[in-house]
Amino acid sequence: MLRTTTRKMFLSLHVFLFLIVSAAIILTVNNQQRAQALVEAQEKARLILDRNLAIHSYFSNQLKPQIFHLTDKYRPEQYFDPVWMSSTYAVREIDLYNKAFSKSDIYYKECAINARSPRNEADPVERAFLEEIRKDAGLSVKSFVRQIDGKPFFVVMRRGESMEKSCLRCHSTPAAAPADMVARYGPERSFSRQDGELVSAISIRIPLQEAYANANKLSFELCLLLLAILGVSSAAQFLAMNRMLLNPLTDLRDRTDAILRDESKLGQDIPQLSRAEELKELTATFNDLSRHLRREKDGLVEQVQERTAELESANKALEEDVLVREQIQLELAAKVAQLEQALAKVRTLEGILPICSYCKKIRTDEESWQQLEQYIIEHSDAHFSHGICPSCFKELKEGFKKLER
Repeated sequence: MLRTTTRKMFLSLHVFLFLIVSAAIILTVNNQQRAQALVEAQEKARLILDRNLAIHSYFSNQLKPQIFHLTDKYRPEQYFDPVWMSSTYAVREIDLYNKAFSKSDIYYKECAINARSPRNEADPVERAFLEEIRKDAGLSVKSFVRQIDGKPFFVVMRRGESMEKSCLRCHSTPAAAPADMVARYGPERSFSRQDGELVSAISIRIPLQEAYANANKLSFELCLLLLAILGVSSAAQFLAMNRMLLNPLTDLRDRTDAILRDESKLGQDIPQLSRAEELKELTATFNDLSRHLRREKDGLVEQVQERTAELESANKALEEDVLVREQIQLELAAKVAQLEQALAKVRTLEGILPICSYCKKIRTDEESWQQLEQYIIEHSDAHFSHGICPSCFKELKEGFKKLER
């Protein structure tokens, strides 16, 4: 019973604590993996943004000025070719080639409201960001996680280009724009722009589904690993606990029960059943207690025997004293009975008796004088034996001597 209860208690506590710690570890690792995925997505977005801004800078500072300089002599004013004249077109086409080569799902768009190319038209979220940065000049970048068709994406949107005077040739009115461009995109899209007007924003989406799936996979594998560790550690723990704690405690209980059933074993030492210091101390303490109880019991038995002997001796003396007292009482009762019998026969003399002061005769009721001893004999149960005292004998002797002379 002890072993079963203790094992269940340790098992429940071990599993409970292990599950709590495991859940905390798994959640922490999962959240850390997701956070790391966001950091990596942010870094990817930064690299893409820097690369495409570098392309824009290259077109604006090197490619277009050189080509314009070389073709100004023979290029018609109505000529327009987005391949080298539009850096936005170049970035978009390069992004398509990149997706084809890398099989990447990264989304990049230089979005605008009423964009020249329909592929660059801002969606509702991007439109809201464009309207927000137009109102707030201090806002330049915004990032968040967005769910699209049930899939998570890390979205980075950044303030784009503002309209410059050199750009108004193509974005002011259709009449001022190159005819080839109007023929290509139509006379309605991306016209009526103003100098300094914010016209675009850069929108980047980094897919997180694979990163989150990897995080979940790692969490699942970690969960399996922790469960395996739980099983192995639990088995090792219970084997060690049975050997070092539960089995010795069970033996200690059995030996204690044996002492309780057979008091003659009280005072006998229990051998050390485990190498654990706590059980050694417990066994030593129990042995000390057993020996102490043995001494106390033996001393108590001796005291009981001594007190019993003293009580028996006192009881015997008391019985003898009672017998003596009973004997004395019997003797006293006999004497009392004798006295009562004597008193029953005693005749008493009462009243005032007239006696002669010289001859010591007593006057009777008949006005006669009677010898004292005769009067007492007649009126009581007393009898007299006659003798003579020394003084009377001396007087009598002197009287005889006088008569002889």
